[in-house]
Amino acid sequence: MSVFLQKPCCLAVCTGLLALAGCKPLDAPIEQVQRAQSVIQQAQTEIKPTEKVTVVKNQTSMQFICKNDVVVKVQRPKAKKVNNKAKRKVSSQQAILVTYGHTTHTLSPAVTRDGKKYSNIRWTWREGRNGEASLSDNSNNVLASECKLKP
Repeated sequence: MSVFLQKPCCLAVCTGLLALAGCKPLDAPIEQVQRAQSVIQQAQTEIKPTEKVTVVKNQTSMQFICKNDVVVKVQRPKAKKVNNKAKRKVSSQQAILVTYGHTTHTLSPAVTRDGKKYSNIRWTWREGRNGEASLSDNSNNVLASECKLKP
C-alpha cells in the first residue's frame, strides 16, 4: 500500500484502468427501447407456425335412451368403401365402443339368430330386430334395458 501512495501517478493510472474496465457506457432510453423491440421481433420470426391437423372421424356415434332415463352411447366404425376391382366383401360386423356411465368398453360381435350381439369379458350389448337394445354385465345383471335409439 505504501508503494502506491508514494507514487501518485501509478495510483491514478490504476484507478483509471479500474474505472474504464468496470463501467459500460450508458445507452439513451430510445436505444434501449429499440434494442428490446429488435429482440422481440427476432423471437417472433423464429417461431414457426404449426401445421394444421385435421381429424377425420371414422366412427358414427348413436345414443340410446333406456329405461329410467339411462343413456348408453354406441360408437360404430364407418363402413369402408368396397374395392370394385378386388371385389372383396367387407364384414358388416365390426367391434363397437359402448359407453355406460363413465365407462367405455370395446365389444366384439357374436353370432345370434335374432338381431345383433356384441360382448367382451365384462359386458354384453344386444340389439333386437324390433329396435330395442339392452346392456348386461357378465353376471347377467341388466345394466340398461328397453333402450331405444335417440331421435
